[in-house]
Amino acid sequence: MDLQKLERMIAIYEAGSFRKAAKQLGMAQPTLTWSMQQLEESLNVRLFERGPRGIRPTELCERLVQRARLIFREQDRLLGDVEAASRSQIINIGVHSIFLSPEFARCITEFSEKWPSVTLRIREGFSSDLVERLLRGELDFACCALPAETAESASLDMVAHAPLNYSVVARPGHPIFADIAAGRPVAPYCWVEFDTVQMGAFPGDNDMQALLDKVGLSIGQRSVRTTSMNLIRLLLLEGDFIGLIADEPVARDLGEGRLRRVPGTQVNASQFGFVGLKDDLETKAVQALKALLAAKAFEPLKRLL
Repeated sequence: MDLQKLERMIAIYEAGSFRKAAKQLGMAQPTLTWSMQQLEESLNVRLFERGPRGIRPTELCERLVQRARLIFREQDRLLGDVEAASRSQIINIGVHSIFLSPEFARCITEFSEKWPSVTLRIREGFSSDLVERLLRGELDFACCALPAETAESASLDMVAHAPLNYSVVARPGHPIFADIAAGRPVAPYCWVEFDTVQMGAFPGDNDMQALLDKVGLSIGQRSVRTTSMNLIRLLLLEGDFIGLIADEPVARDLGEGRLRRVPGTQVNASQFGFVGLKDDLETKAVQALKALLAAKAFEPLKRLL
């Protein structure tokens, strides 16, 4: 049943006329009349009788108004409870490690200053791990990608805010670049990459293999597989590794020439944003935190477009 139509029915009942009720509701009288006709048709009853002295509610309307008032009182109580909880609540957030930037830290600082009674519990992880926590009810929402295996889930809702780009990267002096320039087959160099099964960023291994095939690399050549983005970066900078890594954490290294992309390997693996449960009831504090993060914390990813 449409609660808005019940609210309008109560307004007509209390005002004693459609004209007065329409004025109080700030709507045109024909619209209000049509709305009541729809409600009567859906219930297959007559709610108001018209007479020389105006309208008169039917007996069924009297009972329905009484029940509707109970519904709205319960709704107000529930919203009041949620509002009270939002002033002294704990918000559990899941955060992909790529999101841990100075912008994110500044957002958390700003939110904590504006909502001093709200405790933030931040859990770092990769997308598939965070989504599993979300489905178990351990998180209020997550800042991550939506893995392919859960993208069609009827329980999840995704609001994308930025792309999540990846590249195969190595030191500028790595012999892989000489191989490519000379048109030689790429040797089986030491390889490091994300544990993509756990991270769930790529649509599937076949798509990643197609990416590597373009530069003569084999997915079977990997020698190190890790979920630590920092470890991948260190192995790229300090070792003789080539590796698949998200663009953001090595953006400065690429810009200043400490690392170099293998030509043709940059790919937009997925969309990055807020993942939550559909129809979840969000408090004002959660809404405020999301708005702040959406406005400021996604900038590092957007700058890499």
